[in-house]
Amino acid sequence: MDGLKHLIDTDNIQVEVTIRLGRTRRTVAQLAALHEGDILILDQTIDDGVEICVGDKVIARGELTGDGSAEERLCVRISGPTEVA
Repeated sequence: MDGLKHLIDTDNIQVEVTIRLGRTRRTVAQLAALHEGDILILDQTIDDGVEICVGDKVIARGELTGDGSAEERLCVRISGPTEVA
């Protein structure tokens, strides 16, 4: 990778990272009927953590945490890379 450093300025390449908590399927009618306070049940448990994605590719796993600030911003602690198939 260091061989490419002189060809590509990787310090300025930005990618969008998405954190996936889980999934669920609902019809449009079910979504339209949602109200404030309703709960959507996802397909994984709290202990399953989250998926860290670039595009549609899962690149790592993580767990939700706070940053300890007064605003207590939501953060993700990386627990490790995904298994390469």
